[in-house]
Amino acid sequence: SVWGGRQHNLRWSTPATFRNLEHAGLDYDSTLGFADQAGFRCGTCYEFQVYDVVERKPLKLKERPLIVMDRTILDGRYMNLGANDRALAFVKSLVDACRKYEGVFTVLWHNSQLVLQEERRLYEEIMAL
Repeated sequence: SVWGGRQHNLRWSTPATFRNLEHAGLDYDSTLGFADQAGFRCGTCYEFQVYDVVERKPLKLKERPLIVMDRTILDGRYMNLGANDRALAFVKSLVDACRKYEGVFTVLWHNSQLVLQEERRLYEEIMAL
């Protein structure tokens, strides 16, 4: 009964995207995260109500901040941690921070990052944290 989505950051337009997502009937969005650095772009791991900055009013839509995206930790253009124990330890530190504050750990893992055995293994280990 609750559903949400995520927009590619290249297709994002504030505040139009938030309005469109709410108009489409989504309950939450999980777009807001950094492409080049995993962590707390919104400064929090809690879901929060979205605000329309042009209309100056709150929307019903909630934002669930994106904490980790696969390409961010794996890609050489970004953090370049690789699919290894170093990446797992970094992600675990973010999971631990979310747990400490009883927040939500939101992860985006593209299906194209489940092809290589080491990337699939890393995904499985992250999901087991």
